[in-house]
Amino acid sequence: MAKTKHTIVAVVEDKPGVLNRMASVFRRRGFNIESVNVIEIMDVESSELSRLVRMTIVVAGSATIIEQLRKQLEKIVDVVKVADITTENIL
Repeated sequence: MAKTKHTIVAVVEDKPGVLNRMASVFRRRGFNIESVNVIEIMDVESSELSRLVRMTIVVAGSATIIEQLRKQLEKIVDVVKVADITTENIL
């Protein structure tokens, strides 16, 4: 199977150790994270920072393996949602 770059977006609770727990899932599966970006999410209604952050992670792998990885990330307690947005048209 061909390895292609995938962009995974996760919304997680802003708590200590969440990034470490997520990185451990990648490490256990032998993935090299190519890039990570973490940003706080604003509550649109109140214009205040919420207790959530959005993590954008780029990793190379086959679609099947990336789907398994996504499911494992969703099992982490502090993770709210995970999506592979590689094929999404964002513009």
